[in-house]
Amino acid sequence: MIKLLEYCPLASRYVPQWKIRLHLMDKKLINKYREYAATTEAWAVLFVKKHLRKAQGHWVDITDSRQYEMSENELHFRYVNGGLFKRRLKPKYPLKAEFTVNGKFDERTYIMMVRAITWETSHLDIEQQKLKKVSPLNFSITGVSYDKNKGCKGFFRDDAPAAIKALEKDLSDRTNPLWDRAMNYVNEPEYVYKIKSVNLFRGAK
Repeated sequence: MIKLLEYCPLASRYVPQWKIRLHLMDKKLINKYREYAATTEAWAVLFVKKHLRKAQGHWVDITDSRQYEMSENELHFRYVNGGLFKRRLKPKYPLKAEFTVNGKFDERTYIMMVRAITWETSHLDIEQQKLKKVSPLNFSITGVSYDKNKGCKGFFRDDAPAAIKALEKDLSDRTNPLWDRAMNYVNEPEYVYKIKSVNLFRGAK
């Protein structure tokens, strides 16, 4: 006899075997997406979506990128190059009911599943368009990270109030009550990041 039902501990009941297989497939896809989400490519895609309005409604294909190695911010890139492809395939998302067990909706897993399906669809769509020789709208974005206080030679930053700047005359005297505020203006490296250039073009640059 063919076994059509199997006990599912998650749902605490017997469910069709095809649903068990579907659950295992979903879990495998989510694990693959989690691995991808930790890559430089994934951060580069987020970077493009943040700084390039034209990316809305398109799939982002990264061809080359380089982060600022010393920066703690994963979205600080020296440059990101790639192409924008129109979205021809539409992701097919599962029903929320499939992620509801005993009346409780598993929102976290559902959102992760939606992201994983979107990611899988984007790569499939891009791959198919490349096979058909579809030319994307290419982009090149560069950014720069620099120390905004680099040119400041004093003990305090240039934006410090005059009363605090006056403390530089005798740095060994810490009796002045202004020192509590003054420590907020000490001249230390303060790195900022900004976009340097954004270029869009067709064909080879």
